[in-house]
This record gives sequence, structure tokens and C-alpha cells, in this order.
Amino acid sequence: MSRKNDGLGFFGRKKKAFDEYVLIRKTRMKTERDYFASEGESDPERLEAQKARDQEFVNSLKKVALGFIIFLIFYVLLKTVLGLW
Repeated sequence: MSRKNDGLGFFGRKKKAFDEYVLIRKTRMKTERDYFASEGESDPERLEAQKARDQEFVNSLKKVALGFIIFLIFYVLLKTVLGLW
């Protein structure tokens, strides 16, 4: 397995790779920040998709809450029946 001899040692290559990663992340975050901070009217399709995701999250949260309440009722009944209070 041959490797390019770029004049950098082990730590130099690691630092270069990390610096490239940081640069890529910064450009991605800037692009994302510019997209969401744009002036004017928001994209209606994006807003509609956001509402759908919010509704789906609320529905899943209701299911989890219902399951938790049922568990608490079952737990209290079991503790009462077994006399573990």
C-alpha cells in the first residue's frame, strides 16, 4: 500500500485532515444558516412539511404518554395488591 509523500508526518496528516473537516463543516453550517435566515416569505412547501413533522411528533408523544400513564396505573395496582407500600 503506497502513500503519497507529502512531507507531513503522522500528526501533520491528522491536523491537515482535521482542518479540512472543520472547513467543510463551516461551509455546510454557513449554507444551512443562510437558508434558514433568509429574508422574506418562507418556502410554503417547507412550512407544510414542518407542520406535518410537528403533527407526527405530537401524535407519537401522545402514544408514549398514554403508555406511561397505563404503566403507572398498573404499577400502583400491583404495589397495592402485593402490599408493598
